[in-house]
Amino acid sequence: MADKLKTLGLAYRAKKVVLGEEVLNRIDKVKLLFIASDISEKSRERYEKKCHYYKIGHIDDFSGEELSSALGKNNVKVVGILDKGFKDALLKNQ
Repeated sequence: MADKLKTLGLAYRAKKVVLGEEVLNRIDKVKLLFIASDISEKSRERYEKKCHYYKIGHIDDFSGEELSSALGKNNVKVVGILDKGFKDALLKNQ
């Protein structure tokens, strides 16, 4: 699990992620979505519907605090991965 968070931080530093509402604006480019385990039910439903419609995989193993810590940001609940290479690396360890 820690490897995924490290890879997520690396993807953020490489500018291959979008956060929060920006995910919805660029959903057609998102390859993988991280949804915080402690996000509100209404928001979770909204993002999961988008994932289903656009056939995007999603991971909800981490809390908002864990995602925020991995990215060095505050209050991160949703992270979209834009790069196929990072997506593959994140899914490889499952």
